[in-house]
Amino acid sequence: MNRWNSVKDDIIQEEENAQEQNKDLLEAGELFDRLMVDPSVADEVSSSEALRCISEKLKEENNSMNDLRTARLWLQYIDMVKILWKFIKVERMGNLMLHLQAIHDMLPYFAALGHNLYTKSAYLYLQMMKQLDKNHPEVYRSFMNGLHVVRRSERYWAGLSTDLVIEQVLMRSMKTSGGLTRGRGMTEIQRLIWLLAMPAYAEVNCAMQELTGVTYDTSEQHKDNSKSRQQRDIKDTYELLGAFKEWNPFSSEPSLHSIVSGVTAHHTVNVDNARSVGQTILDSMVGKSVYNYSFQCKKTSSHTWVKDSCCH
Repeated sequence: MNRWNSVKDDIIQEEENAQEQNKDLLEAGELFDRLMVDPSVADEVSSSEALRCISEKLKEENNSMNDLRTARLWLQYIDMVKILWKFIKVERMGNLMLHLQAIHDMLPYFAALGHNLYTKSAYLYLQMMKQLDKNHPEVYRSFMNGLHVVRRSERYWAGLSTDLVIEQVLMRSMKTSGGLTRGRGMTEIQRLIWLLAMPAYAEVNCAMQELTGVTYDTSEQHKDNSKSRQQRDIKDTYELLGAFKEWNPFSSEPSLHSIVSGVTAHHTVNVDNARSVGQTILDSMVGKSVYNYSFQCKKTSSHTWVKDSCCH
């Protein structure tokens, strides 16, 4: 009888927890709807007790999967996606400090996956940027004002990385009508004249727009906020959820395996520990010249299994 009472109490407790979680989710949904209508409630939303409870539940659930290698690999993959999402977000916003934080978070994965040139370049870049306020205060102030990215419109969510603009604007203009590859030639003097003439071309373009009364304007709404884009994102989300129902990466199986083929990895494969492996490599770089440092392959993780386990 006592055993039955204990089981009964556990069932009641689980039902109460489920009801509490559903209550938090419903409240979070209502807060989201309010935020979409009135952005001024952002502070209220961020301090919501329901969001705090949901965040704690997620952390508890993640911690409970530390011994499940496939689940740990996928949680690590989600962390990588979050870093990439944050990087794109801060580039769009032009936030220098968060930009540097995103680069810092990428470093362990660069090192673990064998991207040695990225690791060295990003490592050196962060060190130089930490001294930017002392070495080049004017540049630092400009960057803090969001000028480390390029904007081709006045929209807030429209910052572009400089290398992207070079590829989309400068390199494309070289290959279009009147560009260097269309009969002008590629000698050094021709390249120099063409490059230095670009500001003059821009001034002529602006003058012609003022003369004709025709201007190039952009809408305040970003294309990612359009109705069609939102519907496509919702459709993609449901497709992912459907795939995860069939191939669950968060099962109770402790081994590291492909969620599609079921093939189990050898015990030497350590991709689920990529971040810690990468951090160990970064720690070994401290106090050494980045130019002379040599990476050892035996210290990196096998990235073949990352592709097989996650992409499938």
